[in-house]
Amino acid sequence: MRIPFCPIPVEKARKIVGTTFYGVVEPFLKVSRGFEIQLKQAGIPLNGREYLSIAMFSSIFMFLIMYVLFLIFTIRIINLFNALSMSFFIAAIFFFVTFFYIKIYPKVLIKKRVIDIERNLLYALRHMHVQITSGVPVFDALVSLSEGNYGAVSRELKTAVKDANTGTPVEVALGRVAERNPSQYLRRTIWQVSNGIKSGSDIGNVLKNIVEYIASEQRISVRRYGSQLNPLTLAYMMVAVIMPSLGVTFLIVLSSFTKLPVTQTMFYLILVFLAIFQFMFL
Repeated sequence: MRIPFCPIPVEKARKIVGTTFYGVVEPFLKVSRGFEIQLKQAGIPLNGREYLSIAMFSSIFMFLIMYVLFLIFTIRIINLFNALSMSFFIAAIFFFVTFFYIKIYPKVLIKKRVIDIERNLLYALRHMHVQITSGVPVFDALVSLSEGNYGAVSRELKTAVKDANTGTPVEVALGRVAERNPSQYLRRTIWQVSNGIKSGSDIGNVLKNIVEYIASEQRISVRRYGSQLNPLTLAYMMVAVIMPSLGVTFLIVLSSFTKLPVTQTMFYLILVFLAIFQFMFL
């Protein structure tokens, strides 16, 4: 496991930081409900205080590195006071960007896990439906899926099969997988299959309805994603292409009429803003 921008391995950072920043990060935990669940679903073996403390440590490290680098770069161009002020301002921006990026990183991991799971979920359920309707027991069908080439779906079910082989009831093992799983469709599928096992209902019909529902939802998601591409592309063109080129030209022309000072500092700030925007956009 790794955390972005953390300069050392996570376990070493965990030991070095200890409880130093617990008081500082406590307010962020209070306003971020469900953050502990996000860490669990992202597969990060840290509690909220430990994770945010490492985020604070990494942000301070990034602040110091960027402050020194920008100070060395700007002190050759402008006077010492302006160099110190500008370097502090830019380093502070990197501090906040780093901290909040690390804070939302579990959501990024969760989204990747969800995409990986739902990419293969429909095919896995069709496989299971064919086996169940052919008379294969539910547990044997789960074993077949766990050994199949269905990516994250197979890995998740492999955990349930392993628990079941150690004596845990199948429905309980499936329930544990559902609790720590970020995919809404997989959780819903597991709960319905688990309830079907408990009630003794026909799992084949349950799977058939689930497959039809997920297939319909995926078609809707594809159309929704296509409709979002145009405004996203337009926003990127406006901020990352049109504003830097035409905006700077307009600013220079406007300065000749209004005597608005256009300094080197303004161009450096524009460059920093564009770098941060493109990073966050990606």
